[in-house]
Amino acid sequence: MSHYFLTCLRPVRSGMILFSTLFLLACGTVAHSTSYRVSMEPDDLKSSQYMQLKLEGSLGISGAKVNDLDVTELSDLAWDADEKLLYAISDRGYLYTIRLSINNNKLTKADIISATTLKGKNKQPVRGRDQDSEGMTIKNANNGRAGDAELIISFEGNSRLVRYNTRGDYLGELPLPKKLSNHRNFRHGNKMLESLTTHPKYGLITAAELPLKANPENQQTLYSQRGQEWHFPRHKAAESSVTALEVLPNGDILVLERAFSGIFSPLVVSLRQVMLNQCDKFSHCKTRDLAVFNSGEGWNIDNFEGLTHLGGNRYLMVSDDNKNPLQQTLLVMFEITP
Repeated sequence: MSHYFLTCLRPVRSGMILFSTLFLLACGTVAHSTSYRVSMEPDDLKSSQYMQLKLEGSLGISGAKVNDLDVTELSDLAWDADEKLLYAISDRGYLYTIRLSINNNKLTKADIISATTLKGKNKQPVRGRDQDSEGMTIKNANNGRAGDAELIISFEGNSRLVRYNTRGDYLGELPLPKKLSNHRNFRHGNKMLESLTTHPKYGLITAAELPLKANPENQQTLYSQRGQEWHFPRHKAAESSVTALEVLPNGDILVLERAFSGIFSPLVVSLRQVMLNQCDKFSHCKTRDLAVFNSGEGWNIDNFEGLTHLGGNRYLMVSDDNKNPLQQTLLVMFEITP
Protein backbone atom coordinates (compact mmCIF):
# COMPACT_ATOMS: atom_id res chain seq x y z
CA MET A 1 0.00 0.00 0.00
CA SER A 2 1.33 3.41 -0.93
CA HIS A 3 0.33 6.94 -0.06
CA TYR A 4 1.57 8.99 -3.00
CA PHE A 5 -0.58 11.30 -5.08
CA LEU A 6 -0.34 13.67 -7.98
CA THR A 7 -3.08 15.88 -9.35
CA CYS A 8 -3.50 16.31 -13.09
CA LEU A 9 -0.95 18.65 -14.65
CA ARG A 10 -0.84 20.66 -17.84
CA PRO A 11 1.77 19.47 -20.37
CA VAL A 12 4.71 21.84 -20.68
CA ARG A 13 6.60 20.34 -23.64
CA SER A 14 5.02 20.07 -27.07
CA GLY A 15 6.47 16.60 -27.65
CA MET A 16 4.46 15.30 -24.70
CA ILE A 17 1.08 16.81 -25.51
CA LEU A 18 -0.44 13.68 -27.05
CA PHE A 19 0.42 11.39 -24.18
CA SER A 20 -0.44 14.01 -21.57
CA THR A 21 -3.82 14.75 -23.20
CA LEU A 22 -4.83 11.13 -22.75
CA PHE A 23 -4.00 11.33 -19.06
CA LEU A 24 -5.85 14.64 -18.70
CA LEU A 25 -8.97 13.08 -20.17
CA ALA A 26 -8.64 10.08 -17.89
CA CYS A 27 -8.12 12.27 -14.85
CA GLY A 28 -11.23 14.23 -15.73
CA THR A 29 -13.50 11.21 -15.88
CA VAL A 30 -15.78 10.40 -12.97
CA ALA A 31 -17.66 7.12 -13.19
CA HIS A 32 -20.69 6.12 -11.13
CA SER A 33 -21.60 2.81 -12.73
CA THR A 34 -19.85 -0.39 -13.69
CA SER A 35 -19.01 0.81 -17.19
CA TYR A 36 -16.34 3.43 -17.78
CA ARG A 37 -14.96 4.93 -20.94
CA VAL A 38 -12.69 7.69 -22.10
CA SER A 39 -12.86 7.91 -25.88
CA MET A 40 -10.39 9.61 -28.19
CA GLU A 41 -10.86 10.72 -31.76
CA PRO A 42 -8.66 8.73 -34.20
CA ASP A 43 -6.63 11.82 -35.15
CA ASP A 44 -5.66 12.31 -31.49
CA LEU A 45 -3.89 8.95 -31.43
CA LYS A 46 -1.73 9.17 -34.56
CA SER A 47 1.41 10.31 -32.74
CA SER A 48 1.08 8.55 -29.39
CA GLN A 49 4.62 7.15 -29.59
CA TYR A 50 7.06 7.96 -26.79
CA MET A 51 10.45 6.28 -26.44
CA GLN A 52 9.71 2.53 -26.81
CA LEU A 53 5.99 2.79 -26.05
CA LYS A 54 2.96 3.34 -28.22
CA LEU A 55 -0.04 4.44 -26.16
CA GLU A 56 -3.27 2.68 -27.14
CA GLY A 57 -5.89 4.15 -24.82
CA SER A 58 -6.48 5.31 -21.27
CA LEU A 59 -9.52 4.93 -19.00
CA GLY A 60 -10.27 6.69 -15.72
CA ILE A 61 -12.35 5.12 -12.94
CA SER A 62 -13.56 6.69 -9.73
CA GLY A 63 -16.50 6.85 -7.36
CA ALA A 64 -17.88 3.42 -8.24
CA LYS A 65 -19.24 0.54 -6.16
CA VAL A 66 -19.72 -3.03 -7.37
CA ASN A 67 -21.45 -5.59 -5.15
CA ASP A 68 -21.25 -2.94 -2.39
CA LEU A 69 -17.44 -2.86 -2.64
CA ASP A 70 -15.58 0.32 -3.58
CA VAL A 71 -13.52 0.22 -6.76
CA THR A 72 -10.41 1.74 -5.25
CA GLU A 73 -6.69 1.24 -4.53
CA LEU A 74 -6.06 -1.18 -7.39
CA SER A 75 -2.59 -2.66 -7.07
CA ASP A 76 -2.18 -5.30 -9.81
CA LEU A 77 -3.78 -6.96 -12.82
CA ALA A 78 -3.95 -10.39 -14.49
CA TRP A 79 -5.27 -11.17 -17.96
CA ASP A 80 -7.09 -14.43 -18.73
CA ALA A 81 -6.66 -14.86 -22.49
CA ASP A 82 -8.92 -17.95 -22.59
CA GLU A 83 -11.87 -16.15 -21.00
CA LYS A 84 -10.96 -12.66 -22.33
CA LEU A 85 -11.33 -11.33 -18.78
CA LEU A 86 -9.18 -9.02 -16.70
CA TYR A 87 -8.73 -9.56 -12.96
CA ALA A 88 -7.68 -6.76 -10.62
CA ILE A 89 -6.87 -6.71 -6.92
CA SER A 90 -7.08 -3.93 -4.39
CA ASP A 91 -4.92 -3.13 -1.35
CA ARG A 92 -8.11 -3.78 0.63
CA GLY A 93 -8.23 -7.46 -0.29
CA TYR A 94 -10.84 -7.04 -3.04
CA LEU A 95 -10.88 -8.96 -6.32
CA TYR A 96 -12.58 -7.49 -9.41
CA THR A 97 -13.51 -9.12 -12.72
CA ILE A 98 -13.43 -6.74 -15.68
CA ARG A 99 -14.41 -7.05 -19.33
CA LEU A 100 -12.40 -4.84 -21.69
CA SER A 101 -13.45 -3.43 -25.04
CA ILE A 102 -10.60 -2.97 -27.51
CA ASN A 103 -11.55 -1.51 -30.87
CA ASN A 104 -9.12 -0.76 -33.71
CA ASN A 105 -6.25 -1.52 -31.33
CA LYS A 106 -7.50 1.08 -28.84
CA LEU A 107 -8.76 0.54 -25.29
CA THR A 108 -12.25 2.07 -25.28
CA LYS A 109 -14.20 0.62 -22.38
CA ALA A 110 -13.95 -1.41 -19.15
CA ASP A 111 -16.97 -3.08 -17.54
CA ILE A 112 -16.48 -4.28 -13.96
CA ILE A 113 -18.79 -7.27 -13.93
CA SER A 114 -18.14 -8.50 -10.39
CA ALA A 115 -16.31 -7.72 -7.16
CA THR A 116 -15.64 -9.90 -4.12
CA THR A 117 -13.40 -10.12 -1.09
CA LEU A 118 -10.45 -12.49 -1.01
CA LYS A 119 -10.99 -15.28 1.52
CA GLY A 120 -8.55 -16.70 4.03
CA LYS A 121 -7.96 -20.32 5.00
CA ASN A 122 -10.93 -19.98 7.36
CA LYS A 123 -13.16 -19.06 4.36
CA GLN A 124 -13.71 -15.59 5.84
CA PRO A 125 -12.67 -12.32 4.16
CA VAL A 126 -9.02 -11.46 4.81
CA ARG A 127 -8.59 -8.77 7.48
CA GLY A 128 -5.95 -6.56 9.07
CA ARG A 129 -2.33 -7.44 8.23
CA ASP A 130 -3.55 -10.29 6.02
CA GLN A 131 -5.53 -7.91 3.81
CA ASP A 132 -2.88 -5.97 1.84
CA SER A 133 -2.91 -7.77 -1.53
CA GLU A 134 -0.31 -6.16 -3.81
CA GLY A 135 1.01 -8.43 -6.58
CA MET A 136 -0.81 -10.93 -8.79
CA THR A 137 -0.12 -13.40 -11.57
CA ILE A 138 -2.25 -16.02 -13.29
CA LYS A 139 -1.86 -19.70 -14.25
CA ASN A 140 -3.66 -21.61 -17.03
CA ALA A 141 -4.67 -18.34 -18.67
CA ASN A 142 -3.70 -19.24 -22.22
CA ASN A 143 -4.03 -23.01 -22.58
CA GLY A 144 -7.20 -23.11 -24.67
CA ARG A 145 -9.33 -24.34 -21.77
CA ALA A 146 -11.81 -21.96 -20.22
CA GLY A 147 -12.58 -22.06 -16.50
CA ASP A 148 -9.31 -23.47 -15.13
CA ALA A 149 -7.42 -20.21 -14.42
CA GLU A 150 -5.81 -19.80 -11.00
CA LEU A 151 -4.59 -16.57 -9.41
CA ILE A 152 -1.46 -16.29 -7.27
CA ILE A 153 -1.36 -13.20 -5.08
CA SER A 154 1.44 -11.69 -3.01
CA PHE A 155 0.61 -9.91 0.24
CA GLU A 156 2.64 -7.16 1.86
CA GLY A 157 1.66 -6.78 5.53
CA ASN A 158 2.00 -10.48 6.27
CA SER A 159 4.49 -11.43 3.55
CA ARG A 160 3.23 -14.51 1.69
CA LEU A 161 2.11 -16.02 -1.64
CA VAL A 162 -1.42 -17.45 -1.81
CA ARG A 163 -3.28 -19.40 -4.50
CA TYR A 164 -6.86 -18.40 -5.31
CA ASN A 165 -9.53 -19.36 -7.78
CA THR A 166 -11.06 -16.54 -9.81
CA ARG A 167 -13.92 -16.23 -7.29
CA GLY A 168 -11.51 -15.25 -4.51
CA ASP A 169 -11.57 -18.59 -2.68
CA TYR A 170 -8.40 -19.67 -0.85
CA LEU A 171 -6.62 -22.65 -2.45
CA GLY A 172 -3.41 -22.78 -0.44
CA GLU A 173 -0.16 -20.99 0.37
CA LEU A 174 3.09 -21.27 -1.60
CA PRO A 175 6.60 -21.21 -0.11
CA LEU A 176 8.79 -18.11 -0.42
CA PRO A 177 12.59 -17.90 -0.54
CA LYS A 178 13.72 -17.82 3.08
CA LYS A 179 15.01 -14.24 2.98
CA LEU A 180 11.60 -13.01 1.78
CA SER A 181 9.58 -14.81 4.43
CA ASN A 182 11.16 -12.85 7.32
CA HIS A 183 9.69 -9.34 7.60
CA ARG A 184 12.83 -8.15 9.43
CA ASN A 185 14.79 -8.41 6.18
CA PHE A 186 12.75 -5.67 4.51
CA ARG A 187 13.60 -1.98 4.80
CA HIS A 188 10.03 -1.07 5.77
CA GLY A 189 6.81 -2.89 6.57
CA ASN A 190 5.13 -1.06 3.69
CA LYS A 191 7.92 -1.83 1.19
CA MET A 192 7.67 -5.58 0.90
CA LEU A 193 6.29 -7.91 -1.82
CA GLU A 194 4.64 -5.46 -4.20
CA SER A 195 5.06 -7.40 -7.45
CA LEU A 196 4.71 -10.89 -8.92
CA THR A 197 4.88 -12.59 -12.33
CA THR A 198 5.22 -16.08 -13.82
CA HIS A 199 8.16 -16.82 -16.11
CA PRO A 200 7.88 -19.78 -18.54
CA LYS A 201 11.40 -20.97 -17.61
CA TYR A 202 11.97 -19.78 -14.02
CA GLY A 203 8.45 -19.99 -12.56
CA LEU A 204 7.24 -17.40 -10.07
CA ILE A 205 9.37 -14.25 -9.84
CA THR A 206 8.85 -11.51 -7.26
CA ALA A 207 10.69 -8.45 -5.95
CA ALA A 208 10.70 -6.33 -2.83
CA GLU A 209 9.53 -2.78 -3.38
CA LEU A 210 12.85 -1.52 -1.98
CA PRO A 211 16.16 -3.46 -1.79
CA LEU A 212 16.42 -5.70 1.27
CA LYS A 213 18.41 -4.38 4.23
CA ALA A 214 21.34 -6.66 3.39
CA ASN A 215 21.56 -5.41 -0.21
CA PRO A 216 23.05 -2.18 -1.59
CA GLU A 217 20.52 0.65 -1.65
CA ASN A 218 21.06 1.27 -5.37
CA GLN A 219 20.52 -2.38 -6.41
CA GLN A 220 17.19 -4.07 -6.99
CA THR A 221 16.82 -7.85 -7.09
CA LEU A 222 14.41 -10.26 -8.73
CA TYR A 223 13.80 -13.50 -6.80
CA SER A 224 12.44 -16.72 -8.25
CA GLN A 225 10.50 -19.09 -6.04
CA ARG A 226 13.15 -21.70 -6.92
CA GLY A 227 15.97 -19.63 -5.42
CA GLN A 228 17.50 -17.81 -8.41
CA GLU A 229 18.34 -14.12 -8.09
CA TRP A 230 18.99 -11.42 -10.69
CA HIS A 231 20.31 -7.97 -9.78
CA PHE A 232 19.87 -4.71 -11.65
CA PRO A 233 20.48 -1.03 -10.89
CA ARG A 234 17.66 0.83 -9.21
CA HIS A 235 16.35 3.73 -11.29
CA LYS A 236 18.24 6.93 -10.54
CA ALA A 237 15.11 8.86 -9.45
CA ALA A 238 14.99 9.35 -5.68
CA GLU A 239 13.04 6.65 -3.77
CA SER A 240 12.42 4.60 -6.90
CA SER A 241 10.54 1.41 -5.97
CA VAL A 242 9.55 -1.73 -7.86
CA THR A 243 5.74 -1.89 -8.06
CA ALA A 244 5.03 -4.44 -10.81
CA LEU A 245 6.64 -7.15 -12.96
CA GLU A 246 5.70 -8.83 -16.23
CA VAL A 247 7.44 -11.09 -18.73
CA LEU A 248 8.41 -9.78 -22.16
CA PRO A 249 7.92 -12.00 -25.22
CA ASN A 250 11.68 -12.75 -25.39
CA GLY A 251 11.81 -13.89 -21.74
CA ASP A 252 13.21 -10.67 -20.28
CA ILE A 253 11.41 -8.98 -17.38
CA LEU A 254 9.41 -5.78 -17.71
CA VAL A 255 9.76 -3.80 -14.48
CA LEU A 256 7.50 -0.94 -13.43
CA GLU A 257 9.20 1.46 -11.00
CA ARG A 258 7.60 4.43 -9.26
CA ALA A 259 9.61 7.15 -7.56
CA PHE A 260 8.18 9.73 -5.19
CA SER A 261 10.27 11.48 -2.56
CA GLY A 262 7.92 14.22 -1.35
CA ILE A 263 4.94 16.34 -2.32
CA PHE A 264 7.21 19.04 -3.73
CA SER A 265 9.29 16.54 -5.71
CA PRO A 266 8.36 15.09 -9.12
CA LEU A 267 6.69 11.72 -9.47
CA VAL A 268 8.67 9.51 -11.86
CA VAL A 269 7.26 6.34 -13.43
CA SER A 270 9.63 4.16 -15.44
CA LEU A 271 9.15 1.01 -17.49
CA ARG A 272 12.40 -0.92 -17.73
CA GLN A 273 13.69 -4.09 -19.39
CA VAL A 274 15.86 -6.42 -17.31
CA MET A 275 17.76 -8.76 -19.64
CA LEU A 276 17.94 -12.11 -17.86
CA ASN A 277 20.20 -13.59 -20.54
CA GLN A 278 22.72 -10.75 -20.32
CA CYS A 279 23.98 -11.07 -16.75
CA ASP A 280 27.54 -11.40 -15.45
CA LYS A 281 28.84 -14.20 -13.22
CA PHE A 282 27.48 -12.33 -10.18
CA SER A 283 23.97 -12.20 -11.74
CA HIS A 284 24.13 -8.45 -12.39
CA CYS A 285 21.98 -7.97 -15.48
CA LYS A 286 21.90 -5.39 -18.23
CA THR A 287 18.93 -3.04 -18.10
CA ARG A 288 17.45 -0.47 -20.42
CA ASP A 289 14.72 2.13 -19.99
CA LEU A 290 11.76 1.65 -22.32
CA ALA A 291 9.96 4.79 -21.14
CA VAL A 292 10.38 7.28 -18.29
CA PHE A 293 7.61 9.72 -17.35
CA ASN A 294 8.49 12.60 -15.05
CA SER A 295 5.77 14.89 -13.66
CA GLY A 296 8.36 17.65 -13.43
CA GLU A 297 8.51 17.59 -17.23
CA GLY A 298 4.76 17.91 -17.66
CA TRP A 299 3.56 14.31 -17.68
CA ASN A 300 0.12 13.71 -16.18
CA ILE A 301 0.92 10.51 -14.35
CA ASP A 302 -0.29 8.88 -11.19
CA ASN A 303 0.69 6.18 -8.72
CA PHE A 304 1.12 3.25 -11.15
CA GLU A 305 1.37 -0.08 -9.36
CA GLY A 306 0.17 -2.89 -11.61
CA LEU A 307 0.91 -4.54 -14.97
CA THR A 308 -0.39 -7.39 -17.07
CA HIS A 309 0.48 -8.83 -20.49
CA LEU A 310 -2.42 -8.81 -22.96
CA GLY A 311 -0.53 -10.68 -25.68
CA GLY A 312 2.16 -9.94 -28.23
CA ASN A 313 3.86 -6.68 -27.28
CA ARG A 314 0.71 -5.22 -25.68
CA TYR A 315 0.41 -4.52 -21.94
CA LEU A 316 -1.98 -2.85 -19.53
CA MET A 317 -1.00 -0.90 -16.41
CA VAL A 318 -3.09 0.47 -13.56
CA SER A 319 -2.68 3.18 -10.93
CA ASP A 320 -3.64 3.09 -7.25
CA ASP A 321 -5.84 6.06 -6.30
CA ASN A 322 -5.04 5.64 -2.55
CA LYS A 323 -8.75 6.37 -1.98
CA ASN A 324 -7.82 10.02 -2.48
CA PRO A 325 -10.41 12.31 -4.15
CA LEU A 326 -7.57 14.11 -5.96
CA GLN A 327 -6.55 10.90 -7.71
CA GLN A 328 -8.05 8.42 -10.15
CA THR A 329 -7.68 4.77 -10.93
CA LEU A 330 -6.21 4.82 -14.44
CA LEU A 331 -6.05 1.91 -16.88
CA VAL A 332 -3.51 2.53 -19.65
CA MET A 333 -2.93 0.16 -22.57
CA PHE A 334 0.35 0.38 -24.45
CA GLU A 335 2.48 -1.52 -26.94
CA ILE A 336 6.24 -1.91 -26.68
CA THR A 337 7.83 -1.15 -30.04
CA PRO A 338 11.24 -2.33 -31.31
